[in-house]
Amino acid sequence: MMIIFRQQRKRLELLLMLLVGFIWGILLSQLLHRAPFRFTDNDNSLMTSQNPEGTTFLVRSSSSSSHRSPTSLNESETMTEHLLLLNEKTKILCMILTGPKTHQTRAIHVKRTWGSRCNKIIFISSKPDSELNTVVLNVREGYSNLFAKTRAGLEYVYKHYYQQYDWFLKADDDTYVILENLREFLKRYTPKLPVYFGSKLQKHGDHDYISGGAGYVLSKSALQRFMTLGFHNSSICSDRTFGIEDVDLGRCLRNVGVVAGDSQDDQGLPRFVPSPHYQNTLPSNVNSSDCCSNSAFSFHCSNYKDFYVLDYVIYRLRHSGIIPLHENLSKLHLSNSDTHS
Repeated sequence: MMIIFRQQRKRLELLLMLLVGFIWGILLSQLLHRAPFRFTDNDNSLMTSQNPEGTTFLVRSSSSSSHRSPTSLNESETMTEHLLLLNEKTKILCMILTGPKTHQTRAIHVKRTWGSRCNKIIFISSKPDSELNTVVLNVREGYSNLFAKTRAGLEYVYKHYYQQYDWFLKADDDTYVILENLREFLKRYTPKLPVYFGSKLQKHGDHDYISGGAGYVLSKSALQRFMTLGFHNSSICSDRTFGIEDVDLGRCLRNVGVVAGDSQDDQGLPRFVPSPHYQNTLPSNVNSSDCCSNSAFSFHCSNYKDFYVLDYVIYRLRHSGIIPLHENLSKLHLSNSDTHS
């Protein structure tokens, strides 16, 4: 009897093991066929990025097929060509407002991280700095003088670089920008359109205005209108040496027919993020995890160390949604060599 009982017990154990193995097989199969981690929204099913060390990654969004095999060599070549073409066809000049007190505590870290991905970057200041190659203008420093400093910076850019570039990004030295996402968004617009994009925050009087904290980008036409129609006409564009930068610039641009464009994604989430704590200002019916778009352009940071954290997470961190390309885009960075001039 004991022998029969032991034989039946072994059969039951074997059947139980087979059942458990069968269940695990089903679970693993489902996991392997699950869609990759969502990194970008539907605007960008594929995008490429390159970190400062030269390692390039292909980022695939959930809008891509979840059952496709790893990226082929031909697809990698196509994406490399796409990014090179985008970099050439959507040329962005980055104008960074900085000052003597923050040359080495903020601005230098812009140059060492995201600034290297601009087609051209210039640092506007009131004092020279050989490492930053600052453009020294006769302006006063301080928050109340930001509008006058921005005016002077845009005037310099218009005089020296208007013909070479399509879009003109203004950012402070505490802002981090993801140039690949910004170019991917801007490519759908012609720079001949009088428009500028940024973070629309709240009404000032009867008008919405775009926040200066997260930066904003002017089209070629917008810059041209600002300079030729508004800059020398104090009745439509203030020429005071003080003022509220984003409000006053918004008034100037509106008065010369420049439209404040909508840069939010399809879910109404911002791509220019004015503060790391922006989610605290969202309506109560918005999920706190949805503070920002999956294809965000910029973040107004509170510490320069955030630049390196973002650079690491975006361009170096490896996970199942990122596949290394077969070659880096050294040509892209060579084409931006004037960044360091």
